[in-house]
Amino acid sequence: MDYRWEKLKRKLEEKSLDAFLITSRVDIFYFSGVWVEGAALFTPHRKFILTSPMYREETEKIKNRWEIAIYKNTLENTLKKIAELIKIKRCGFEQNSLTFAGYKRIKENFSSELVPCDFVGKIRSVKEKEEIEFIKKAAKITLSAFDYLRGILHTGIREKDVARECINYILKEADGLAFDPIVLFGERTSLPHGAPTERKLKKGDLVTIDIGARVKGYCADITRTFVWGSPPSKTWEERLKLLESVKRKAIERIKPGVKSSEIHKIVKEELTRKGYAENFLHGTGHGVGLEVHEEPFIKQKSNASLKDGMVITVEPGIYFSGEGGARLEDTILVTSKGGKILP
Repeated sequence: MDYRWEKLKRKLEEKSLDAFLITSRVDIFYFSGVWVEGAALFTPHRKFILTSPMYREETEKIKNRWEIAIYKNTLENTLKKIAELIKIKRCGFEQNSLTFAGYKRIKENFSSELVPCDFVGKIRSVKEKEEIEFIKKAAKITLSAFDYLRGILHTGIREKDVARECINYILKEADGLAFDPIVLFGERTSLPHGAPTERKLKKGDLVTIDIGARVKGYCADITRTFVWGSPPSKTWEERLKLLESVKRKAIERIKPGVKSSEIHKIVKEELTRKGYAENFLHGTGHGVGLEVHEEPFIKQKSNASLKDGMVITVEPGIYFSGEGGARLEDTILVTSKGGKILP
């Protein structure tokens, strides 16, 4: 984990910061390797974990590499004491994870200048070899879950039944779920992130399943839409073929140096050309890692450029209220040779 600290130290130098404060549980894990609530405080030469007595045993694992501050009163009071002790003047914080209420509490107890920053997500966006292997394994389990779920579909099964089977399957094979399963039938497939209900499966229904396994904290995110029990209508056959074609074209453009907004533009323009501009309701994709949605975001207003080692999704979708919708999504590794669908 020390090499991640080195990346952070370089950012501190660039921003002329004496210290950097992290409050996100995910970010604390990324730099320390332990899941705790509280905060991590970095300086160019020292690093602290501030947490409650509930996590004392967890921090025992890293006490040889970190200074551990177990607070009895509040995080803010402990942070204030450390800041005064090591004379912090300018302290950066991750603006995308610290709430406004949390900022106010820290500000009231902190005489140092607080500087909003957004570079931790960018550091995390480029995956190391071990992280990629965890995501690959999560993707492999996710794809095997699709095979299992297709095999249990039958007339009358409820969305909730399939979601429960998905949860049980993934928990047997992986460390956990990346997110709650999305399982939708028929007209309910028009809801991009709809929750499973009592809706029963009928022959000829559209089926959308959006699921992901989690391995060692790392997520996969894959979506499939298909027609169950009978051939699709000509309209839906054409729509599904279009989404597959658009997805393939977007993946073919993936390589280091390409703007993520360019990937989105390919999808948006192709769907618009076919008359579906108003039916494409979301961005083209997002980064995947310790969080199922993280940097870089594949959307129109993104300034991010793709880099070797990033893991992203491409997920074109079109939705028609009261009729249904479809989304096709893969988890993709950015490499020097292009985009590689995982696993």
